[in-house]
Amino acid sequence: MLIDRKGMYVRLLMSITGVFIFMVLTGCGLFVKNIPPGQIVSGSTQDHFIEIGDINYHYQEFVGPGDNIFLLHGFSSSTYTWEKVAARLNAQGYHVWAMDMKGFGWSDKPKGASYDPVSLMEDVNAWMDAMDLNNVVFVGNSLGGAIAVLMAAEHPEKIDGLVLIDASGYPRKRPLLFRIGKLPLAGNLVKLVFGPWMVKKNLREVFFHKDWVTKEQIDAYYDRLRTQGALDVQISLIKSIEISSFEDYVRSVFESDIKTLIIWGKDDEWIPLEFGYRFKKDLPNSTLAVIPECGHTPQEEKPDVTATLIKDFVEGKPIQEFYLPEFKDDVQQD
Repeated sequence: MLIDRKGMYVRLLMSITGVFIFMVLTGCGLFVKNIPPGQIVSGSTQDHFIEIGDINYHYQEFVGPGDNIFLLHGFSSSTYTWEKVAARLNAQGYHVWAMDMKGFGWSDKPKGASYDPVSLMEDVNAWMDAMDLNNVVFVGNSLGGAIAVLMAAEHPEKIDGLVLIDASGYPRKRPLLFRIGKLPLAGNLVKLVFGPWMVKKNLREVFFHKDWVTKEQIDAYYDRLRTQGALDVQISLIKSIEISSFEDYVRSVFESDIKTLIIWGKDDEWIPLEFGYRFKKDLPNSTLAVIPECGHTPQEEKPDVTATLIKDFVEGKPIQEFYLPEFKDDVQQD
């Protein structure tokens, strides 16, 4: 059989050219323009920086006469995720704080630094010391929820109450993004294909209402992930997470009576609702509030409900447990 070598090469060249054009047009990989450290896209009067050690941390402060409420983001996220809830709580008179952890958002992303959850927790503690923050209601989503529990274990004097929103911490089957991140050369692969399309795909995974994901949200996440070193940090964190040590580390919290509100999106595809019930089972002084038709980030998908639940918790009002399924003990693990 004769092989049309010329035709084969033409088709190969056309395929390579098509991939190249796609990457250019979608801002993928090598064609992403990095944002240098210390620069903010579309900042506001609530945006601030503070240098602690040799790290420049970005944070937001919504000044108010009431109690301090501190909001901590999750994986691949930033203070942006809290802007709707922060504004609503601040309008009720609360003094609201949010920070970008080292390696996230507009904060510095030093190469070779430690990005495991315990190291990030100690960074958060140092930032709270610098802000002279004590007796706060500590609100954490996803990774931020795990760090909130670690803070309550190691520095309980700073915590008046915990609000865990779709918090991580227990062994479970990881989303595809995390499984890819543990592969050899994952960092190079992510850098090659990274673009707005990837951000959109991940946001649609964490939302129940897929069509609620907006271009403004996609751009906000994309801008922060194209800061210098951001993608390296995400891969480093994925590789450093060891959930089995988490349960040993927070056993003291599970045996304490710290007042806790657990908020969960009923339709969370990243961390299923059964883990919300598991937190409720392990934390004796806790209440679980489930938000129907909501995914992994209630603070973005259902900000009114989320802010109201936090406000009611701070004010000591009864919390309605919207939905509470039978607890499942056969949880998938990595």
